[in-house]
Amino acid sequence: MDRTVRLLREAMEIPGLSLQMAILLMGYHIHRNEIAMKSHTKTWMAKHEKVKYLLL
Repeated sequence: MDRTVRLLREAMEIPGLSLQMAILLMGYHIHRNEIAMKSHTKTWMAKHEKVKYLLL
């Protein structure tokens, strides 16, 4: 939530940027972060196949 508010605040300071475009920009960055996290997890899992997980 904090990241979203900071991104929206920064985007609103750009001259000529409308609220709708700022929201679209925020959605883009959130989506890209989700993709990056999935990619990171997939890569980590492939490199650490023998790691045993302890469920807490």
